[in-house]
Amino acid sequence: MSNERIFLVEDEPIIVQDLRRRLEHLGYSVVGSSDNTDQALSAIKRSKPDVVLMDIVVPGSMDGIDLAIKIRWEENIPSIFLTAHTDEALVARAKEAEPLGYLLKPIRERELATVIEVSLYKNFAETKIRKNEELFSAILNSTSDAIIVLNRASEIVFINPEAETLLGISDLEARDGALENLLTLSDLETGEPFPVPGYSRELTALRPGKLRLSNRIGKSYVVEMSVTHDAGEHNHSILSFRDISRLHEISDDLKYQTTHDQLTGLLNRNEFALRMTEALREGGPEGGFTHAVFVDIDHFKLINDACGTDAGDALLVKTAQLLRRLCGSRGFASRLGGDDFVAVTHEDPEKTVRELLETIRAEAFDWMGKSYPITVSAGIVSLAKNFRNEHELMLAGTNLVHQVHASGGNRYEFLEDGQANRSAITVSEWISLIHEALHKNQFRLYYQPIEPLSERAGDAKIEILIRIRRTDGAILMPGEFVHIAERYGVMPQVDRWVIDRAFAAWKRLTVEKSPLASRIFSLNLSGASLVDESIISFIVEKAEEHLIDPARFCIEITETNAIHNLTSASRFIYILKERGFKFALDDFGSGFSSFNYLKNLPVDYLKIDGSFIRNMDRDPIDFTMVEAMSSMGRILGLETIGEYAKNGEIIGMLRNIGVDYAQGYGIAEPRPLP
Repeated sequence: MSNERIFLVEDEPIIVQDLRRRLEHLGYSVVGSSDNTDQALSAIKRSKPDVVLMDIVVPGSMDGIDLAIKIRWEENIPSIFLTAHTDEALVARAKEAEPLGYLLKPIRERELATVIEVSLYKNFAETKIRKNEELFSAILNSTSDAIIVLNRASEIVFINPEAETLLGISDLEARDGALENLLTLSDLETGEPFPVPGYSRELTALRPGKLRLSNRIGKSYVVEMSVTHDAGEHNHSILSFRDISRLHEISDDLKYQTTHDQLTGLLNRNEFALRMTEALREGGPEGGFTHAVFVDIDHFKLINDACGTDAGDALLVKTAQLLRRLCGSRGFASRLGGDDFVAVTHEDPEKTVRELLETIRAEAFDWMGKSYPITVSAGIVSLAKNFRNEHELMLAGTNLVHQVHASGGNRYEFLEDGQANRSAITVSEWISLIHEALHKNQFRLYYQPIEPLSERAGDAKIEILIRIRRTDGAILMPGEFVHIAERYGVMPQVDRWVIDRAFAAWKRLTVEKSPLASRIFSLNLSGASLVDESIISFIVEKAEEHLIDPARFCIEITETNAIHNLTSASRFIYILKERGFKFALDDFGSGFSSFNYLKNLPVDYLKIDGSFIRNMDRDPIDFTMVEAMSSMGRILGLETIGEYAKNGEIIGMLRNIGVDYAQGYGIAEPRPLP
């Protein structure tokens, strides 16, 4: 027997006494009784019974039906009516209280037991269903996805609050309507219309690409859609729309940042090189582009030094605006670095460059109430010349504009055939210089400290860098020769030189008990070396030859090289990690594509790309991206390194968001390795 608690509302004492005896005999607990509805209400609120046996006609300010309704809605306590009346009007009114059942007087014990048991079970089941419905409703109403439920006639059964926002209509207004009247869909990439889903089993688990959703009030969103089919009794189709508009905006912002110069809004050097390669592949004039115009601001350094960097930045922005005008609607322009610009155009180059020079001369640069005359030097290079690649074109154009600048500036020159040939020789001279540095030991190792910021960070590190020391004592930076060494296949030889000398230096510093030997040495490896089948055996042999501890060395590979050579990179890392070497993924976030590749690259460190860090103290988007990548590193169990930490403010920000190490001029400048 159950031990449910029952309260009696009955004004006949004999009936109350009889019911109490029978109920207790059946195993129920009678927690109280009352012959007056007003007294019963307060007693029921105190005792909280499972069910109330309620006579319909009872003295008090309300009858049993009103009392039953009140306790049902205020206390969620159900009732079973006791009545000797079978009046249809009374029974119809009694239904408003949603009683669990009726017992007609005189009451038989078997009927009493049956009605109570069935009623209590019914109440238990209804309560469970109601709780499930409340839970389901809470889930639907709190999820960030827009949920739309369709019936077999493809009519709207329900939309949650997120869907109300997306469609610009309330749930009640949307009910029984057709979804196709409330929105239109189109493919985000192609703009092609996408059919609005209706009720269909065939649409189960449909997951198209990104869509543009436009609602009836003219608002549009970027969404991801999925459709599932309810196989239950009602056979509903459930559409889920995830609003990714903000994520799409951030993605566009990231794409823009990786392809454009942040100050001027022109293309950056890397993106220009890619487009220039395409323009050369299209065959110059046949591809629509005829000339590249290289531009250098005369005496820019004087403005920058005399008026400050803000003035210099303003002048760069103004020049960029004029260059956009030079390009025409189909051209493109880039800031190559500093005050060096280039524009590619299919317009008449001499006419447009003359207009550029005249406009800049006429529009003096105003700063802090003073006017400064500004001129530029320009070099015009025909794309029809026989350039093998964009690097030769850029060398030719840069050399040409620098010659114009050195000769006094404020004018332009065309590249002549002889000059184009000299540019090709310049590349050959660079290659010869690199080979000479290898054979005559003119490379020099430098290092830059990498300092711990967090409690979970391990040992301090140094990144091993390379320079060329010429016979005249001049020091050549890697930015001047590494790209040429990579392009013309010399970089693997340079990598091997660095590995051999770095291992030897660590061994020597260890014997000398130098503090540097206690740090982990980080070595960069090029993409060409990554796919070199013999590089692994070379590293192992040199490690054994110099008796180095592999655990004190970290090999850095860039994210781009790792993704492009994923199979080779995975094999390379797994084999050398077994030997004890550590690995870092350099320039992490530069591509910001899917990070699924990390599952196949068991690296130890993520070096966050410096393009996000160098301006994170001024750019909230950069700060947010660095924070997200730091969080990702923690989730993956990887330590993070922030490069290009140029000042104390950035270092403090890196520490606060949990980046484990910092590297940059704010820590220390590169210096020769002893």
